[in-house]
Amino acid sequence: MAGSEEGGLKSGTPEVRRDVVQILTIHTAKGAEWDVVAVPGLADGTFPSSGNKEKDNWLTNEKHIPFALRGDASELPTFSIDHCESNTEIKKVFDAFSKVCDDLKSIEEIRLGYVAVTRARTHLLCTTSYWRDGTKPVQPSELYERVVEIARAEGGTLLSDFTVTDPDAQNPKLENPLTGIWPRDPLGERRDAFDSEIALVRASSPHGLGQESDPIVASWVRDANALIAELARKKVAAQVLLPPRMSVSALVALRENPQELALAIRRPMPRPQDEYSRRGTIFHLWVEKYFGQATLFDDDDLDSLDQLEPDQTLEELKEKWLASTWATRQPYAVEVPFETVIAGVLVRGRIDAIYKEGDHFEVIDWKTGSKKLGESSAIQLAIYRLAWAKLQGVHVDQVKAAFHYVPTAITDGPTNLLDESGLITLLEKY
Repeated sequence: MAGSEEGGLKSGTPEVRRDVVQILTIHTAKGAEWDVVAVPGLADGTFPSSGNKEKDNWLTNEKHIPFALRGDASELPTFSIDHCESNTEIKKVFDAFSKVCDDLKSIEEIRLGYVAVTRARTHLLCTTSYWRDGTKPVQPSELYERVVEIARAEGGTLLSDFTVTDPDAQNPKLENPLTGIWPRDPLGERRDAFDSEIALVRASSPHGLGQESDPIVASWVRDANALIAELARKKVAAQVLLPPRMSVSALVALRENPQELALAIRRPMPRPQDEYSRRGTIFHLWVEKYFGQATLFDDDDLDSLDQLEPDQTLEELKEKWLASTWATRQPYAVEVPFETVIAGVLVRGRIDAIYKEGDHFEVIDWKTGSKKLGESSAIQLAIYRLAWAKLQGVHVDQVKAAFHYVPTAITDGPTNLLDESGLITLLEKY
């Protein structure tokens, strides 16, 4: 199923961004770090969870795999009634096994809490709340108490030491419920006055906008018609601004078909991943592994211009690539991710391979299709060349760039690639 639905590729760590506040689950955040991390809801029964809705006992919950079939079976308890001689003994074994499963779930929750708090590089904020949706107060969880203990011991800050010790205390949220109107009225307290004015307008006799003998009134009619026509034109030709972050493929589309890119920006659609494009991705991963490196691809890193032809199998591509001169040369670097700013736009991409000869470099992009790409695709090479020159601190003239079409063993390197000023002109044009 994973091979056919997801390409058999593992998901990578999340992208850590500095320009937004990211909200993620703990599982999604694994493997990444942020300067400041907030972990809310550390209340008893919430996190760590102690609810009874989802038991980890495979005997009573069909969602779970029997422990004996799991890869970590040696670390899990076993269930056996071979020694039981009565229903009473079986029930005791069953109850004991259920208790062990509950304990395992508690341990896993604590481990999950460890993952959460260790995502913070410098600042960690943990919160709890005595009042949720119920009538009785909820005490802080053991994980929260542990964080407080460590914070006090190591110079942390306790923002509030408010406590609710009375077990019969009533939830203030229930005594004074927060109410409001939804959707929110944009006029607020001015609604009554506004409605009164509207009623006066509707009660008055409308003035027709036909032929007027008074030249002043006639000029008003002409101005009104002109404004209505201008508004209609603006609605037809809506302006679409370029986003602050773009992929290399998006810049190629800007040169090739700006109208289609504008539609894609206004209404983003997920990029389809068919069998052939996934096969092309796997080929790039294989080349990287061949040179002794391995990384995980992000969706933005995938080359949408590289479409594998239906009659090309993965093994045929491997054989043709191994027969090329590029396979026998040792690359300077492979699968290099980059971010570079061009005319105020942050452009992201990934370079397949870089070869070095003396103080000059050659950037190579593998193409698994044999059809030669159009002139607009040279934008991709121009960006790769500029990005690598900036990464190495060399002049752009010291970097060449080319496409290598694997099925035909043809390497095509345009000589008239745009430099940085040309790419800036392209972006500023739109």
